[in-house]
Amino acid sequence: MSDPPQTDIQLGRDLLETEDLPSALLAKRAAAEGLHEMHTANWPTSVKSIEAIGTPLARAISHGGETALYEENGVLFEIHLFGTSFTVTAAGRTRQDVTAIVERMEKLVPPPDPSSSHEVPVTFWMYTAQGPRPSWRPIAVPAWDEIESNYAARTSNQLAALMQDFEPARGGQLILWHGDAGTGKTFALRALAWEWREWCQIHYIVDPDSFFGEHADYLRSVLLEPPFPMMVAGERYGPSVAEGMFHELDDFEGDGEEDDRLWRLLVMEDTGELLSADARERTGQGLSRFLNVVDGLIGQGLRVIVLVTTNEEIKKLHPAVARPGRCAANVMFDALTREEASEWLSGHGVGEESRGARTLASLYAQAEGRDPSETVLVGFGG
Repeated sequence: MSDPPQTDIQLGRDLLETEDLPSALLAKRAAAEGLHEMHTANWPTSVKSIEAIGTPLARAISHGGETALYEENGVLFEIHLFGTSFTVTAAGRTRQDVTAIVERMEKLVPPPDPSSSHEVPVTFWMYTAQGPRPSWRPIAVPAWDEIESNYAARTSNQLAALMQDFEPARGGQLILWHGDAGTGKTFALRALAWEWREWCQIHYIVDPDSFFGEHADYLRSVLLEPPFPMMVAGERYGPSVAEGMFHELDDFEGDGEEDDRLWRLLVMEDTGELLSADARERTGQGLSRFLNVVDGLIGQGLRVIVLVTTNEEIKKLHPAVARPGRCAANVMFDALTREEASEWLSGHGVGEESRGARTLASLYAQAEGRDPSETVLVGFGG
């Protein structure tokens, strides 16, 4: 049996750009050497480095990911690690050869174990006919390093500082997140719950209008009620989280040390009407109560941080909300630029470039085969 015909491929200037070099070399050698069996596979992973694979023939590093070309047992294979997405493309002479490489990659860069998924306890508050009522349940959350590539550069830098370096100085601080719908505020909120789990407990306000409305007992209950039940915390979330909750419960009974108490993060999503420039005229005392919790008398002495999200532009919010000194963090959620969106799509196995700036929700829709114009927005507890 004769060897396959040799094909000479001239690499154009666009393919010789650094970030495309491994792909270009794979294409040239696969054609030239008759490696006609090819297989591509993609899966999520929590692995952050490709060092375990070995020494590559070529390697390119770009924002949020890296691509490399390897050769093993007569098989050429290209790998791409982008955030939590891993892709391998193998080219060889037999299906058995390329399948063996893909299986080996699954062992070296495994998908995450579902049993080890991150969970944090969250208290959900709602005002009912019987008054304020909490409910507790765990939610699955990502770590920040698993999702940081989902954000535009400016947004990612601001969030990284908040996730990893934030130190609350006193009670009643405000964190303001604003940006268009679908830019990833809820994803980031879940990651924040994980990164702060050792020192902060999440209280999600389902109905912010009622919380800052006419029901004074609602505000008092959320700020002063004992935390998440200790027994459930110990069984589900381990001793470190439960111990912090235990110290906070002690403090409610007068026996705890001030430095041992957990902070509370009060989360309110989509609060544009509450914080708008004409909020006082439309919602009465709601804005005043909000500001009082953030840095007024109500918030003094309490280990409380308030995080609000809104789809409104910052200029449409009441000037008292975002003034310097009141906001501990003011994060603008930008859409990904055309270049960032194209790289995101490539990292998630979509072989086409973005035509312009894109929201995270539209990118996920495209990667999942849905119409990007019909994005599905998911709330924090969803």
